[in-house]
Amino acid sequence: MKKLLFAVVAALTLTASSVYATTYETAVSNKLKVSFRDAFANVKDVKWYTDDNKTFTAKFTLNNTLVSAYFDADGQLLVTSRVIEAESLPLAVVNRMMKKYPGNKISSVVEYESAGGTVYMIMLEGEKYWTKLRADENGTIVLKERLQKA
Repeated sequence: MKKLLFAVVAALTLTASSVYATTYETAVSNKLKVSFRDAFANVKDVKWYTDDNKTFTAKFTLNNTLVSAYFDADGQLLVTSRVIEAESLPLAVVNRMMKKYPGNKISSVVEYESAGGTVYMIMLEGEKYWTKLRADENGTIVLKERLQKA
């Protein structure tokens, strides 16, 4: 569970840092390219980004889905993320979420996957609030943020 939590925090930190820092497209080492090829077969049009030259993000399309893969400088795959449809959420997550937040509509879902497991960042839209949740594959849901609509 600690590895899963670490991976989620790392992914969110990487995502947040890409929003606030100056991220730029970059060339990467052969070590990173080999690690990427080992993890993802038959992927073309990969673009690499970094904001600190310590962590690197590979953005590419896999099966018509935009995927981001986060690597450290040594080529270790840290976590992958992709936007998924609400229908792809595990039933345990959907059931608990609908019980806790009835009347809310799923607005977006980002799936983060690492060696520690899979977590989902879910944005719900209700009549008065936007609700951001973190859920794991077992259906555990944690409220991350609740924003009142204007």
